[in-house]
Amino acid sequence: MDFRKTVLTLFIDTHTSVDVDQEQVVNLILSPSFYWVKHLSIPVKSLSEAKKFLPSLFEDTVPKGKYNYYAYKDGDAYLIFAYDDKKILDALLEKGLHAEQINRVYFAQSEFDKLDDALEVDEGFVLDIEDHVVVRLPKGFVDSYKPLELNNHIFSKHPIQLTRYAHIATQKSLKQFALFMGGLIAIYMLDWIVSETKTSEFNDAPLGLYAEHDLPATTVQNEVIFQTLQERYDKQISIRQKTGKILNLELEKNEYIKLYDLQKKKLNIQIKLASPKRASFISNALQNREPEKKQYKNGILKLEFEL
Repeated sequence: MDFRKTVLTLFIDTHTSVDVDQEQVVNLILSPSFYWVKHLSIPVKSLSEAKKFLPSLFEDTVPKGKYNYYAYKDGDAYLIFAYDDKKILDALLEKGLHAEQINRVYFAQSEFDKLDDALEVDEGFVLDIEDHVVVRLPKGFVDSYKPLELNNHIFSKHPIQLTRYAHIATQKSLKQFALFMGGLIAIYMLDWIVSETKTSEFNDAPLGLYAEHDLPATTVQNEVIFQTLQERYDKQISIRQKTGKILNLELEKNEYIKLYDLQKKKLNIQIKLASPKRASFISNALQNREPEKKQYKNGILKLEFEL
């Protein structure tokens, strides 16, 4: 019977050293150095449908190898992961952590996706968020950071399975299982051969077309690329239209644009005007470029546009 009552929470990086008792049970939070992650808007209707395409979405990203995949929704988009659980387990064993000590395993992405400040994880690196993705950065890349504190950490609902340690079997049980599976394989072999032949015929035609035009090998990838480029194009057009309308405003003498601040999701404009009446005139002149927020105070008209 196991009388251990406490579970220790550890953040593990490829360069992290671990000093825990071999009887200690641990929850692990894996550094971004242990996995690949993408934040994508995928044109699918459900998470289960999205999971079917995960390997193809990492084809141009990860080195060749055997990977596990994981995904969950993030608003209207998806966070998708690829990881090599064997390499992770080998790295943990080198640090002195054995499979039987591990209670649950999480990605840093799911545990620190609401960061207000960067987190110091060791003497040279921090965790921060870039474009919805938790990344490991040198300290010099951020202005400020706070220490990583895990004593009262509340875990997300996104633990992962390192499947190669889920069931530890003896050599004898593995042989028995292999014999059993051999029987099943023999039963379904004929059906598999027929299915494989038909599948190959089905796949060869579109793959030839993709190769001819140098396109990604899946429809999902092409749709994601198109959607990403379309959103970028629409945003650039919106910025140009708003900017052009503002720069073409007929300003009077001693009136001028005091601030033009283009940010990721909004555009802030401040215009020095002669009177409140002029502020009303300028707002009307914008017509369908009406800002989300506007304020006139102390001779300054402040406009904020959502992008």
